[in-house]
Amino acid sequence: MKKATIITTALCLSLMATGCFGTQNTPASESGNLPTEVTTAGETTTEAATSETALIESESSEAAKASHQVNVEVITTQTYSEGAYDVNSVVPKLTVDGVEATEINASLESYIQNTYPLENKGDYYEGWSTSIKWGANENTVSIVILASDTSSDYFTCEVFNYDLDTLTAIDDSEVTKRLGMTDEEFFGKTEEIINNYCGNGRYDLDKSLAAVNYDKATPLITPDGNPGVAACIVYPVDSQFSGLESIRCFNMTTMEYGI
Repeated sequence: MKKATIITTALCLSLMATGCFGTQNTPASESGNLPTEVTTAGETTTEAATSETALIESESSEAAKASHQVNVEVITTQTYSEGAYDVNSVVPKLTVDGVEATEINASLESYIQNTYPLENKGDYYEGWSTSIKWGANENTVSIVILASDTSSDYFTCEVFNYDLDTLTAIDDSEVTKRLGMTDEEFFGKTEEIINNYCGNGRYDLDKSLAAVNYDKATPLITPDGNPGVAACIVYPVDSQFSGLESIRCFNMTTMEYGI
C-alpha cells in the first residue's frame, strides 16, 4: 500500500476468484478499463489409477481451499452534488465467504477518514472525493482507493492487498509472485507502461521511470482478474501540479491506463 492521490463509486457482486467494479467519474483534465470430476471405468481399479485418483482429489481439495466467495460493498458516508457529478466519501465493506472482514474494514474506514477527509463547510464541501474498485483472484483481493481533491483536478490512488485465507496484508513481492511474475518481470512491464503513458511530454518520463520500485509501484488484481499495477506518475515542474506525484492504475495485460 502506498500513498498517491482521485475519483468515483463502485458496486460489487459476489464472485468466485474474480473481481467487480463500478462506474468512475474522471476529472475533466484527464481521460483515460474447478472442481475435478473423477470417473473410473470398469470394476477393477489398479494401484496406479488409485494413486492418480488420490492425487486429483488432493489437488481438488487444495483448489477448494483456495476458492472464496468475495464481495466488496461500497458504503457512501457523505455525498453532495457538484455540477454534473456527485462528490462522495466512501468506505469499503469486505465480506469473505459470507463473513465480514471486520478488522480490515475498520482499518480501511479509519484510514480513509483520516487521510482523505471530506468536510461539510456549510455551503460547500472541502477535502477529497473517494471511490473504490477491487479485484480478486484465488487467495488474494486488491482494494483500490481512488481519491480526488475537490478543489483541483489532482488525483491519486492507493492499493491494499490481502490474503483471503488469513485476512492479513500481503507484501508487494508476494503479490507479484501470485500474479505469476518475478520482481524483474513486474518492474520491466511497469517501465514499458510508463514509457507508453508518459512519452507524450505531459509528464516527467525520467522521474516516473526512476520511481519504478516497490516504494512507488504496487501490484494489484484488476476487476476482471488480470494483473495490474498502481504506478507513480511525476508531473513536470512547469505543469499545473509542479513536480507532484500521482499514482495511476494500469492493466498489465492490456497495458492500458485505468482498471
